Amino acid sequence: MNRRRAITILGAATLTSCRSREPLRSFSSIAFGTEIHFQAHGISEATFDELSVKCSSRLREIQSLFSLYDAESAISRLNRDGSLANPPAEFLELIRTALRFGEKTDGLFDIAVQPLWDFRQKWKAANLEERETLHEDSWEKILALVNFRNVKVGGKSISFAKPGMAITLNGIAQGYATDSIVSLFREHGVANALINIGEYAAIGTAPDGKPWTVKLAANGEIIALPPGRSLAVSAGSGHTFDPEGRFHHIFRPSDGANTRPYSTIVVTAPSATEADALSTTFSVASRAERREILGIFPKSDFREIR
Repeated sequence: MNRRRAITILGAATLTSCRSREPLRSFSSIAFGTEIHFQAHGISEATFDELSVKCSSRLREIQSLFSLYDAESAISRLNRDGSLANPPAEFLELIRTALRFGEKTDGLFDIAVQPLWDFRQKWKAANLEERETLHEDSWEKILALVNFRNVKVGGKSISFAKPGMAITLNGIAQGYATDSIVSLFREHGVANALINIGEYAAIGTAPDGKPWTVKLAANGEIIALPPGRSLAVSAGSGHTFDPEGRFHHIFRPSDGANTRPYSTIVVTAPSATEADALSTTFSVASRAERREILGIFPKSDFREIR
């Protein structure tokens, strides 16, 4: 799964501490098409190394379910065939979670936007004359496929109500993966860690006893993450289909519009899954819609950087 947006957030945790001389363990790798990183203290080197191996294995499992670039992943098979019998329980769980976000945001968060991405990829590869024809012939038909309510989930199957539909979980899967690694850390008794799997999650505090911090690339701002808080960022500029940046990868589901191409949305929430989904949602929501959504998710907050 390639990164759906440019999140160049740099960990800004203090690496030394006058309060504690425990070393800060650190691990970096690549997953979901982006660099991942986590660090922890109060844990032995052997335990941290063992945990790093388990985390890497866990992330490979998640990618095998949600990667659009793996032809045999659960999501690729569903998109190709229009249905998936006996889906893996974890895949089914995240689909249901994503659909609940769709309901709570009245469709502003919609996993059925993948046809819009596919259309823009074809549009990007076409010349100017072909682009105009492509838009005239296909745009309304593509929009008709975008509706999360046409993703039908049963106890033992997932299917699409319309031929040609496809879904993406890129707006939520990395948050889910982050929360999964948080759970793995907690299961191993880690009391203090900062986890970055595309979204950030804080466990406990930094070595100096203060909250973990991250630095936003958009404006250099340092944001403190108290224990149990997560952070996600969405920016249309993370992937564009034209040099001017008019068309990008975050679509308003109702009309396919690309709003706020030069804005960065920063969300903090109790879970990385929620932060991830809401950062996408706030990227396409109007001011009035944002107020309504904050009322539904009162433990989350957001800001927009222009």
